[in-house]
Amino acid sequence: EFQLPDEALIFAEIAPRSEHLKRLRLADVFLDTPAYNAHTVGCDALDAGVPMISLLLSEMSTEDPVNEFEEVIRTDKMASRVGASLLKATGLDMLIAPNLKSYEEIMIRCAVENDWFQSLRANLTDHMDDCPLFDTERWVRNMEVGLLKAIIEGANGTEDIYILDKNK
Repeated sequence: EFQLPDEALIFAEIAPRSEHLKRLRLADVFLDTPAYNAHTVGCDALDAGVPMISLLLSEMSTEDPVNEFEEVIRTDKMASRVGASLLKATGLDMLIAPNLKSYEEIMIRCAVENDWFQSLRANLTDHMDDCPLFDTERWVRNMEVGLLKAIIEGANGTEDIYILDKNK
């Protein structure tokens, strides 16, 4: 239907990490798996400048979404929400699909709308240094502040300590 060649989708063999990272830079787009997201490999892909598409269902209902294989797809567990978190932290919210139809539509758009896709890819690489996902100094600073807060509140007898500061 979209006239993509059969070799457009490549399933890579296991490789040493250094080869994996070099090879990953050759990819156009990374398709995140819904039930158990990419985690480290997703970070690797984004760090390589490869946009990732991830499914995060807007709400779980009593009628769980079912794919064409009649398997229930759930994204209500931490392991199935990582991809969306990575995309939010890189400013690529538009690649978070709220349902399977949108997931497919985003894949198709990446394949057929070259100007949009190249703009998306350029946005990822241009903002790599200032996006929260790859801002290690910011992460360390926030972690230090959170740990100091935990020490102070713990010393004051606080039982439930929240170290995340939503303003940072």
